[in-house]
This record gives sequence, C-alpha cells and structure tokens, in this order.
Amino acid sequence: VLREFGLFLKTLLRADDTVFRYGGDEFICILPNANYEQTKRISRRFVERCRIKEFAQLRLTMSIGIASCPENARDWTGLFEIADRNLYSAKRHGRDRVGVFEKEKRGLNIPIKEIIGRDEEIAKIKEFINPIFSGSGDSVCISGEVGIGKTRLVHEIIRDPDFQDVQFLNSNLSATTKSIPYYPFREIIRCVIKEQGVESIKDISHAYQIELSKIVPELSAKSKEIDEDIFIVDKFRLFEGVKRFLALQASTMPLFICLDNINWADDASLELLHYLIRTLKDSPVFFFLVYRVEEAKDSSFQNVLHLMAREGLYKRIALEPLQTADVARMLSLMIDGIPPLTLTEYIFKETGGNPFFIEELMKSLEMNGALIWDKERWVFDKNKKIVIPYSVEGVVDRKLGMMNKEACDLLEYAAVIGREFDFTFLQDVTKMNEGHLFDLIDEILGMKLLKESGGEVYCFFEDIIREILYQRINKIKLRRYHQAVGERLLSLHKDCIEEVVEELSNHFYLSGDKEKTREYSMIAANRAKDVYANQDAIRFYTWAIECLKNRSIKGRELKEIECLKNRAGVLNLIGENEKAVADVNNAINKAKVIGNRKWEADCLIVLSNIYQRTAQYNEAIKKLEITLDIYRELSDRKGEATSLDRIGVSYGEIGEYFMALKFFQKSLKIRKEIGDRKGEGTCLSCISVIYDFLGENSKALKFCRQSLKIDIEIGDRKGQAICLNNMGILYKQISEYTKALEVLQQSSKILEEIGVRRVEAASFTNIGDIYYNLGEYQKALGFFERSLKIVEEINERKGEGINLNCIGNTYTLLGEYSKALEFQQRSLKITEEIGDRAGESASLLSIGDIFLEKDDILTAKEYYDKAYSIAREIKSKPLLANVSFSIVSFYLIKGDLTDAKKSLKQILSLADELGSKEIKAMVLCISGRLYTKEKKWNKAKSSFEESISILKETKNTFRLAQVYYYQGIMLKDYGDKTNAKEAFTKAMKIFKEIGSKGWIKKIKEDSIFS
Repeated sequence: VLREFGLFLKTLLRADDTVFRYGGDEFICILPNANYEQTKRISRRFVERCRIKEFAQLRLTMSIGIASCPENARDWTGLFEIADRNLYSAKRHGRDRVGVFEKEKRGLNIPIKEIIGRDEEIAKIKEFINPIFSGSGDSVCISGEVGIGKTRLVHEIIRDPDFQDVQFLNSNLSATTKSIPYYPFREIIRCVIKEQGVESIKDISHAYQIELSKIVPELSAKSKEIDEDIFIVDKFRLFEGVKRFLALQASTMPLFICLDNINWADDASLELLHYLIRTLKDSPVFFFLVYRVEEAKDSSFQNVLHLMAREGLYKRIALEPLQTADVARMLSLMIDGIPPLTLTEYIFKETGGNPFFIEELMKSLEMNGALIWDKERWVFDKNKKIVIPYSVEGVVDRKLGMMNKEACDLLEYAAVIGREFDFTFLQDVTKMNEGHLFDLIDEILGMKLLKESGGEVYCFFEDIIREILYQRINKIKLRRYHQAVGERLLSLHKDCIEEVVEELSNHFYLSGDKEKTREYSMIAANRAKDVYANQDAIRFYTWAIECLKNRSIKGRELKEIECLKNRAGVLNLIGENEKAVADVNNAINKAKVIGNRKWEADCLIVLSNIYQRTAQYNEAIKKLEITLDIYRELSDRKGEATSLDRIGVSYGEIGEYFMALKFFQKSLKIRKEIGDRKGEGTCLSCISVIYDFLGENSKALKFCRQSLKIDIEIGDRKGQAICLNNMGILYKQISEYTKALEVLQQSSKILEEIGVRRVEAASFTNIGDIYYNLGEYQKALGFFERSLKIVEEINERKGEGINLNCIGNTYTLLGEYSKALEFQQRSLKITEEIGDRAGESASLLSIGDIFLEKDDILTAKEYYDKAYSIAREIKSKPLLANVSFSIVSFYLIKGDLTDAKKSLKQILSLADELGSKEIKAMVLCISGRLYTKEKKWNKAKSSFEESISILKETKNTFRLAQVYYYQGIMLKDYGDKTNAKEAFTKAMKIFKEIGSKGWIKKIKEDSIFS
C-alpha cells in the first residue's frame, strides 16, 4: 500500500518537487516556488484523487497539513511544526481533508458573495418570470458591457428561494462555438441526457427522436430502431422535436434556460431560438438571453432581436454601471468594513462603476501595496503608483506580465481549444508532466483567467479573454496549435467522428491541412445540410472546394462536382438563386470536361429544380429534356423516370395537363418495370392530381387509391398522409364532405405523429375549405386559424398568405368587410414580400370581391385588373381562368354585357386549352347567366343543361347545386315558375344533404320560395 501510495504522490507532483516517506504512514512533500494558495488547491486535488483510487485493492483517505515559507516560518523546525499541527487539525475534523494555517492577516473578499445595486432589475425579472407558475413561457434579454454582471444577475435569480423548484439548463457560447450548428441546444439536450439517460426522450414520438439524433449523435443508436422511411427533409420537424423535448422537461417542473453570450450563436441556432420562444408561450419555459452590447452590433442576433421585438416575444433589461453608493457597498463587502471615502471616490472615478474593473483594480491596489491592512483598519495610499486596468485587454496584459512563459504558452493552447476542456485533453495536447501542468493551471486559476467548471474541467473566466489571447498568437504558432488540437480530437473520437466533425473541420482548416479539411468539411457540410443549418453548410462546402484545388488529391474532380452541386442546392433553398445557378453550371462544365455523363445529368436535375422553384418552367423543361437523353444513353432507368416526372410537374404548373399526363404515364411504366414501388406510388399520386385538374374525378380517385395502397404496403407514412390529403380534396370536389373530412382527419393524425408540419397545415386548410363550402363559417375560420398558427410558427410565408386569404374570404361571406379587408391586405403584403405572384394575384382578386360586395365598382375593377395582369405575366392558365370568372361576374353585376362577352370568349379559349371538364362546366354556367341578362332564353337553357350534364358526370354536386340555383333564377325571370321551383328545389335538396347553410339561406332569400 505504501509503495503504491508513494508512486501516486510522485505522479501528481512536478519534476522539481520532492516527496519522501517521513515515518509510518506519513509523507512529506516539498514544493519549491509554489505559493500558499496554489498549495491549498494542489492538496485538495490530492484528497479528491485519493478518494477514487485503490491501493493494493484497498480504499484510503488522506489528511494533509500545509506550511508555507516565509509566511508561516523561515526554518525547517518551524515549518514542520505548523504543517504537523494542521495535519492533526484535519484528522480531528473528520479526516479526508486539508488542514490549513490561518495567519493573522485580513485579505480582500473577492469575489463578493452578494450582488450589489441590482434590486430594481431583480424585481422586474421576477415579475417577468412569475407567469411560468401558471404555465406560461416568456424570455428576457439581459444586455450590458463586458464585466457589468449579466451572468451573475441570472445566477442570483436562480438562487432565489422563490425559484428553488425550477430546473435550470445553461449553455455558454463563444466565438469558437459559432462553427457548430445548434451548439447551445445540442449542449442543453446532452446535459439532460447525461443526467436522465436516453429515457428522457422515450415519451417523444419516434419521428422527433430521429430529428434530435441529427444534432445529438449520441442518440443515433436509439433512432436506428425507427423505420428509415420516416426520414423526411423538414427543418421544422427538427425545431418541433427540440420544442417537444423542452416542453416535456417542463411538464413536471418549470424550466429556466440561460443562453450566455447568445450574440455568438450561429444562424441556425438563432432561427431555432426564435421558433422556440414563439411556440413555447404556453409552456412553463423561461429563456434568459445574455449578450454583450458591443458584440451584438451588426450581427445576425441583432436581426433576430428586431424580429422578436416586432412580435413582442421578449422583455429587456439593460444593465448600467453601478452608482457611487453601490460602489461603496461593494467595497465594504470586499474589505469587511467601511471603506475610506477617498477609496470609494477613487474606485468609482477610475472604473466608471463596472463591477469587473472594480474587482481588478482592488486586487491591483492590494498587490502594489496601495491598499494595506494595518491590523486595525484598511489604509489607502492614493499616491502610490499602480497599474490601472482601463479595459479587459489591460487586465489581461497585467496578468500575463505576472506569469511565467510556460503559463502564457498554456493559455495560448487553451485559447485555441476554445470551449470547455478537461485536464487530460490539455495534457495530451501539450505533452506536459501532470504535476507541472497542474501547477501552471493553478497559477492561471489564481489570476482569474481560467475557472473550474466542475471536476477537472476548465473554461475561460470571460470569453473576451480568450479572444484577446487568440488574436495575439502569431500565425505559425497558431497553425501548429490548431493542428495539435485537431489531431488530439481526432484520436479521441475516431469511433464517433460525427460528434466533433465541425470542430475537426475548423481546426484543420485553420492549421492549413488541406486533405483533412476537405475530408471533414464535406462530412460537416452534409451534416449541416441534413439539419437545415444552411449557412454553416455553405461555409463547410466552400472550405472543401478551396482545398480541392490541390491537384494531388485523388478523385478531386468528382468531389468538387459533388460539393458544387450540394452547395447549389443549399443556396437555392435560401433564395440565393443566381449563385446557385453559377455553382451548378460550374459543376456541369467540370463534369463535361472529365466526360462523366452521369454527374452531368445529376447536376442538370439540380438546375431544373432551381428553375422550377423560381417559376421558370420552360427553362426547367429544356434542361430536363437534356437529362432525359443522357439517362437514356446511360440506360439509367431510374434517372429517366425522375426526368419524366419532373417534366410532368413543369407542364402541370403551366396548365398543360395532357402533356403532364403523358410524361407521368411514361414514368409510371418505367417505375413498374424496375420495381421502384416508392417512385410508382409518387407517380400515381401526381397522375391523380392531374385528373383532378381535368375534372376527371373518378379517374383521379382511382389513381389516388392505387397510390395509397402502395404507400401502405411499403410503410411510407408521409406518402399515406399526402394521398389521404389529396383524396380529401377529391371527395370535396364531388361534394362527399363526410368522406372528405374523415380522410383529411386521418391525414392530419399521421402528419402530427411524423411531424410534417407544413403538410399538416395544408390539411387543416383543406378541412376549413370544406366547412367554408358547407356554410359553417365559424368552423371554417377555426381550421384556417389552426393552419395559420402552424405556418406562422414554421415561418412558412406562402402558407401564411394562403390562410390569410381564406380567412379574408370567409369574413367577406359573413359580411364583415373591414375584417375581410384587413386579412386580405396582410395576405397581399406577404405574397408581395416573398415574390409569390400567383398568391399576389389571388389576394388582389379577393380584395376586388370585397369592394364588389360593398358596391365600390371602380375599386373592385382596379383590383381585378391587377390580378389579371399578374396572371398573364406568369402565364398561368388556371389562374387566368379563375380571375376571368370573377371579371365576367363583375361585368354581369355591373350590367356591362359587351365586356362580359369579351371576357367570356377568353375563358372559353382557356377552357379548351386546359381540357378541364370542371372549368368547362363553370364556363357554361356563367354563359347561361349572361344569356339570362340578354334574355336569350333558349341559349341560357341550353348552357345550364349542358353544365348540369357535365357536373353530374364529374359528381361535383356542390357546383351542380349552384348551377341549379342560377338555372332557377333564369327560369324565374323567364316566367316559368313551375320549372323554376323545380330547379330551386333540386338545389335546396343538394345543399341540405351536404349541409351548406350559406347557400340554403341564399335560396330562401333569392328564389321563388321568398
């Protein structure tokens, strides 16, 4: 036991230290050039290490006594006596501890235990927090200059007895964490998992567990149990997953989340933060956002703050320097007495009331002998020459000047490591002797440049200290440091690279190691893309592309093409379309140079996607025709089918439905031949949509059911939900509203489980649309508002525009024109902002309808003309037809039959081009209304009868009932009361069957029954 214990002591001590056995079980250690405070820390570490170690399979405890020369004695006898006395003091007080000699000298109490001068701020924050006890969430931004006490204020709050039953989760960000997507939230989740285990996520649905595993790789083993088909590219499912995780934590106990130095958050984290604060308003979660004013200027965080301010999502506390009275109170606690007036005035003048500088200046005064204890009181000599730290940089300079070179070098390594690091990692990087390294760390801790985070984990006292040190390292040393840190990280995580891949990329990029930068940047970029951290993905792809210019890298051409293609996809997602096109064209040219036709075609597919997203459908078709030829040349059947599908989508968007159908049918044939069941299901779903547009409802339902059958067989839950959603629309078209509601609710349930919030919102909009047709306007409003809430949460601006338009239309039917106009104008504003020209046209059309209802004919026409102009500009035939119907109705109401005829001719031409039975039936109905105005009774009768015949075939009973109603009006005007009553009766019967209260009321008011 003694032999092993002796080796244990030697391992912990420095090379220059001496240790020997004194007698029995007593040992003596001599530590040259170690001061009293350092020795106390070293001794405590001995005790802690001994507790967890076995010696010859025995557990021991140790007691230690300390004596320091010249403070306690100047000769061996005196030192030994005091050390021995303190050793036995430790034993008397329970063993397993350090006994220390307390000399008759008073030192400064720094840092003080009490927070000074913040009573008003604490009271305000407590007022902000209190609603969490009734289940409501909120957030507060705490800002101020460096050293003002922002973080300390938060810790003072959480120590308050009122909040002892509140959980606290914390993440401290820095310049080095900015390269890690979602860093604060990944650390918070890790913290919970470390404490509670993976069981902490068991009550979250599998779909959201997968998303959490994307940012916390340790959970990936858990997510492997889940069907791979659940993997869906949906950023807001990740956001919802984090939200549910936090809401679950808060379900048993209110939750505080502190994000310190939030100004250093990456863009993806800021977007997620905005989402969480907005959506956790009804959960007992309170956010503390702590930031330095000087660092937040012109940052992404500042932009997010402006957005949240507009939405009223946070309160604000700006910390100001302390006043003279508060400085005096702070000094009184430091010296444990009343400070001399001259000291208070001097400190306030030199520090401006900044708590951090007050502490540093007081330490300088004591160190330089300007502030001394004369055994009765503190004496301040203001004439004594002292170094005054006027900035953090000045503080750092002064402290570095008091340390030896090895300690300064060690700090440089720490600055490169950046975030928290443990002793073992630092030792591996620096290759220093353990005891010597502990000695250096103790010296740095004493200077308050580093602080302990628990155990043997350290971090910088203030991140700005790390920034100052980092900026001073010369370039050659900096590259060497980054290489050493990167290599050590790689060695430690060789079996779990994904946990640190972003840091590896960053360290190797800054070290100049191009091969490793390229390797880990590509992995980091793909991971960032998978978790929708788009700006980070672009940065990592850019680093990889830079490194791939090195011709010695094997297979660099294909890797460069891959990076360019992937970066183009991300740029397209964030709307940087010109840059995206440039990247993908560059990739295409490189593929041509090396003669790789497969990569050329794959890149052309990406280019066609960009054109489709920007409504350049003809350009998309041109590129897709080239890809089709290449895939056929390569006999790549799946690529051929993909090209055909995308061509079909483009033709469908411009209203060329028969052309679209032709390409989808070709694709379907290939999918069946190669056994691509998933692709087959998707293709059948697309064909169903086209038949819906054509008014072939029976065929549309047939293909939709076939698609649903495949999705169920292969377990594609997202596909099932989309098919059910489409089926609901089809049942709505043929007025089978009960069935429509049933399948739409099934779709919503699946979508909620798998977390595809965008489609879930669309499902609610469709349900709202059914209640709108039924005349149950309050129910319709409820579903439109539920959908609007989701799209607002996920920032789906196009969906916002659609739902605002739907809500506006509902209020128009309710006769609440001011409300209707308010929602339509909001819809119009959004569609204009995001460049959604089709949505803009729809909003203008709806606003025109409002003014028409208000009998403001001229204003209504102005909006109709604008809507028509946009529809022509974007060459959308379906939209042109829709706007034209409203314009013809407008002319009929106005009594301008000449212009009504002109507009009707244009619709007839469009109806023939589109080939839609539905549109043809509507054209015939409006023709009948025109002929009624002209008193051309036979033509009116013929038009209504032909429209009725088509609608009976398509089974759209809602439209059929509308035509019966207009036919009844015509017959009533003609004087044929018997047949008019019969037409109104048919309309009434259908509207009663489907429960359309609005139309029932209209018939009673306008028909012969009245």
